[in-house]
Amino acid sequence: MRKKVTITFLLLSLLVLFFYSSPGQTTSSPVVKKVPKYDTIIRKHVDKPPVKQTVKQSPPPEVVLPVPEFVNQPYYFDKEGNKLIKLETSPAQLLTKKKTLGLKGAKQFFSMDDISSKVRFTARANIVFFIKTSGDVIDLTSYIKLYKFVPEDQRRIVTVTSKEGLLNNNDEEKGKQITFSVKPISNDNYQIQFSEPLDAGEYGFVWVKNMDLKEFTVFAFGIDWKNSN
Repeated sequence: MRKKVTITFLLLSLLVLFFYSSPGQTTSSPVVKKVPKYDTIIRKHVDKPPVKQTVKQSPPPEVVLPVPEFVNQPYYFDKEGNKLIKLETSPAQLLTKKKTLGLKGAKQFFSMDDISSKVRFTARANIVFFIKTSGDVIDLTSYIKLYKFVPEDQRRIVTVTSKEGLLNNNDEEKGKQITFSVKPISNDNYQIQFSEPLDAGEYGFVWVKNMDLKEFTVFAFGIDWKNSN
């Protein structure tokens, strides 16, 4: 029986060998696609749009306004230099003058030496002063006044009050009081500003809290016309 199986296996092997070795029969094999060879591979380059970088702008530095060194003393504010300039400090006498024994009335006026101040500024619309108080001032304009002085006989004078008499008084008053507004800018620090430009001439701030005094301190300055040259 075993011998019969062996003969059968040999016959099958010969048939298979004969089939694959017969002419006209080809063994199927996978088809390989030929790819052309190149020395250099060129690819189309597409530029990416540039990424816009947002630059964060830092806020401008905060300007710290200067503070007067002394209280109850006006300072000129130089805006371009962000600094304060002291005014001339001059004593002034409060004098009373009666006309014709009082029949033509009387007047009170401040009088101080020299016809002009050594501290001078150029006339412009935005002239500003700073003043610092001790904290006990409610209405600053009630305690400090600005006067325009008039040169006369090597002195500067300004009429403060005048009283008419029984007879007509045609004498012209000397100088005048200048109105201004006050704006708080920090603790006890105020800005003095004017609605209209100051004319050229001689000026002085006077602290008039006590009008019973005979001598007062004037913080004086002068304004000159701007030179066209």
